[in-house]
Formats: sequence, C-alpha cells, structure tokens
Amino acid sequence: MNRINSLKEIEDLIENNIEESLILEYKRELGNKNEEIAKDISAFANTSGGVLIYGVGEDGGVPTSIRWIDGKNTKETIENIILSRVQPIIKDVIINPISNPVNSSQAIFVVNIPESPDAPHMANHSYYRRHNFQSIHMEDYEVKDAIFRKGLKKSLYFEISKNIELCDKSLNLIEEIFRYKLEQRQYIVFIPFYIDAWNAITSSGLLFVLKEEAQKLVELYSLIHEINYLIDCQKYGLEIVNTPIYKSFPEHGTYIPSILQVKIGKLYGLLNDLEKPNILPK
Repeated sequence: MNRINSLKEIEDLIENNIEESLILEYKRELGNKNEEIAKDISAFANTSGGVLIYGVGEDGGVPTSIRWIDGKNTKETIENIILSRVQPIIKDVIINPISNPVNSSQAIFVVNIPESPDAPHMANHSYYRRHNFQSIHMEDYEVKDAIFRKGLKKSLYFEISKNIELCDKSLNLIEEIFRYKLEQRQYIVFIPFYIDAWNAITSSGLLFVLKEEAQKLVELYSLIHEINYLIDCQKYGLEIVNTPIYKSFPEHGTYIPSILQVKIGKLYGLLNDLEKPNILPK
C-alpha cells in the first residue's frame, strides 16, 4: 500500500469505505497499551508491511470518522515503543503526523511499516503476523520458517553480488585471451559461477517465498547452469564445442571462450537488473 501523507487521503478512505485489510488498520485512539502498539507494528513488519492509522474510528473494519488525537509527544511515544518493545529493531518505519487544520495541537498519526527483511520481529516476548485485518500469534513452525527464509535470502543476495564480481573477472579474462592469435593462446581454466544458495532454496521447497522474483531467478540460474557446463568442458580439456551444423567435424566447432563471452555478457545484464532497488530488497 502507498504511503498516506495528507488529510485528503484520510478523508478519501472514509468517504470510499475502504475496509481494514492485511495491510491497513484503523485505531480510534493511541491509548496507553504499549504492548498492543508493539504487537500491531511488529505484525505488519512480519507479514507484508502496511499502514496503521491512529485517529480514525471504525465500525466492523470500515472507517467512520476522524477522531483527532492530542499531538503532544505522540510521535515520540510511538517511536520509543518500537525501539524498546520490538526486537530486532524494525528499520524504515515512518510516522507521519497529519495536523488538524483548525486545532494544531491535534493530529492523526499514520504509521507506515515496511515488510521487513529482518523478520521475524518479537514484541512482548511473542511473535505476531497479520491475518485478514487482525494481528495474531505466529505458530512455532511459522517463526522457524521465517528465520530460515531470512537466512536463505541473505545468502542468495550475497551470492548474486559475488557472481557479478565473477562476471567482471571472467569477461576481462576473455578479452585478454582474444588479444592473442588462436595458436598463441594458452590453456585457460574459468571459475564456475556460484550456485550454493540457489540450490539450498530450491531443495528446501521455499522458492515460493521469492514471489514475483522467482521467475527472474529461474531464468538467471538456468543460464548459470549452461555457463558452468561450458566451463566444465573447458576445464577437462575441451577447447571447441560442436555446433549443430558441424557436429561431425570437431574442427569446425565454436571456441568455448567465444560462447562464454556472449553468455556471461547476458548473465551480467540479468544480475545487474536483479541488483536494482525494489527488485531484490535487502
């Protein structure tokens, strides 16, 4: 859900009867139940992120009216609750006060919570997640699963960055090879691209965790497997691979570094696309 920044956007939510959901919740007041605030914020971070709005009344999950809150120290109170009652700390939470235009001492407080790459977050010695428009306890298996997925994701992102470095080195090596005539070229062994983190994700059955990125990664690692096969051929002394046209005449095949240059160039582009912001968030 996009960030909410203005009173007009709040009024639109009420006018259009935008119901509470997995990523949106209304609270009539802040109250003094710090445990409840920590629970709700951690639940959003542990699920898909979302927006928590303090200062809007609701009936059955449907917003009914603005209920202005005393603005004095309220933002600081929410920040202190997040810092003191949620572990590990949730990064990039944005608390946006929207002032009452006729009484500057009152405000609505919009808490924009990202889906956290550091989930699961514990609040009040328990773990919570969003379900429909509620914050509920996470089951033991869900907590373990979230921890496992977090480790695998971090490993995958690290592996992608290492493969980008390897692309640079491999392409530079090929350029160096091509400076010499064919008869002057020395035997070269390329370093295979890294696939350990990807193998762990696929064997664990958690590929679905990557959601819309999964297809991009399948394409990426299919290409890596092709490249590693060619590197294996080169490693075991095969300098030339046959083309479909000349498969009966090895001397008319294609020089492996030539094929690697094309395929690694394509891989380099795919890897850099995945490194762009909002594609594979770290």
